[in-house]
Amino acid sequence: MILEEMYNGRFYPCETVVADSWRFKQAVKASAALMDTLSERLSKEDYALVEELREQVAIAQCEENESHFKYGFSAGLLVQQEAHAQVSQKDKE
Repeated sequence: MILEEMYNGRFYPCETVVADSWRFKQAVKASAALMDTLSERLSKEDYALVEELREQVAIAQCEENESHFKYGFSAGLLVQQEAHAQVSQKDKE
């Protein structure tokens, strides 16, 4: 049960959910190939900058994903709350 997992500290969606789509896999392969090409063509200093850029983009994406998760979760709770209120109102009629 999800509530038990959350309570016991074993709920880590950011660590356990991995995109499994064909598009995701292709993007990962393409990124790896591009990084290999860049490592061959750039100086060590320039390649280090590319790696740093990649790290910073990953951090920004994680922050954005967290914001989307929080908003989506909150929206889901609001929908559930509204549905419950409507059912309760209907029961009183």
